[in-house]
Amino acid sequence: MNSENDKMGFIYSFDMSEEIAHFKRIPEHIQSSAECNAVDVIYESFVMPADQDYLMSRLLAQKGLPRGFYWAAAQAIEKYLKAFLLMNGEGVKEFKAHPIKKLFEAASKIDSSLADLNVLPHQSIQVQDNVSYHLKKFAIQDYIDDLERHGSADNRYNAFGVEYNTGHLCAMDSLSFQLRRKIGAIPINESLNKLSPDLILIFEKNNPWFRAEENQLSHVPSEEFPIQYSSSVTKLEILIKNKSNPAYALALRWLSAKMKLPTIHS
Repeated sequence: MNSENDKMGFIYSFDMSEEIAHFKRIPEHIQSSAECNAVDVIYESFVMPADQDYLMSRLLAQKGLPRGFYWAAAQAIEKYLKAFLLMNGEGVKEFKAHPIKKLFEAASKIDSSLADLNVLPHQSIQVQDNVSYHLKKFAIQDYIDDLERHGSADNRYNAFGVEYNTGHLCAMDSLSFQLRRKIGAIPINESLNKLSPDLILIFEKNNPWFRAEENQLSHVPSEEFPIQYSSSVTKLEILIKNKSNPAYALALRWLSAKMKLPTIHS
C-alpha cells in the first residue's frame, strides 16, 4: 500500500497482508492504525538514532576526530538505509554486522536513482580558490566504499588508519539529506528537539542542507569550518603487512593468542 502516515509525515510502501494472513479482512481503520504503528517504530528505531549518529559524526569531524566521524557516519547511513528498506516492505534481518555496501545495493534495486545520487558539496558552500583543490569530491559509490572501510566495526579499536578529508563531511551532509528525503522523514529538528539549542546551532552552522535560512552562503575555510585532511597508519597495519620481520611475526603470534585480530585490506 502506498500511503502517508498523518502523524509522522512519512510516505511508506508496504503490504502487511504479505506477512499476516487475512490482514485485508480486518476493518480498514485497524489496518491503517497497524501500518502507522509500524511506521512509528521504524522512525523511533532507525531514523531518530540515525539523526543522532549523523549529528555526532559532524561534531567529531569538526573537532578533528576522523575515526570517530567514520564510526558515527557509518552507523547513521546504515540506519537510514534500513529505514528506507523497511518503508518499502523489505526485511533487514538478513544483513549481518554493518554491510553498508550491501544495504545500499538493496536500496538501489528499489530506487535506481540512488546509484546516481550527487554527493558533491552544497552549491551555497563557497570555497576559496587557493584551497579548493584540497576539498575532495566523491562519486556516491566511492563514498559508500569509504564509509564501509573506515567505519568498519574492526576499527573500533584503531586497528587500521583512516584517510579523512573535509569532503567526506560535505558528502555526509548531502547523502543524509537525500536519504531522509527518500524515506519521507519529518524535519530533522523534530528528531533533535530535545537537544541543547547550542548543539543544534553547531549542527546547522555551515550545513546548508539543513539550515533554516535559505540562500545564505557558507564561506570555507573559516575558523568554524576549516578544510581538514589527514591520513594515518597504525602499528598493527605495519606488523601485518611486514610479517617477514621476525619481531613483527612474534608480536602478531602473541597478540593473536590474546585478542581477535582484524582483517587488514590492502
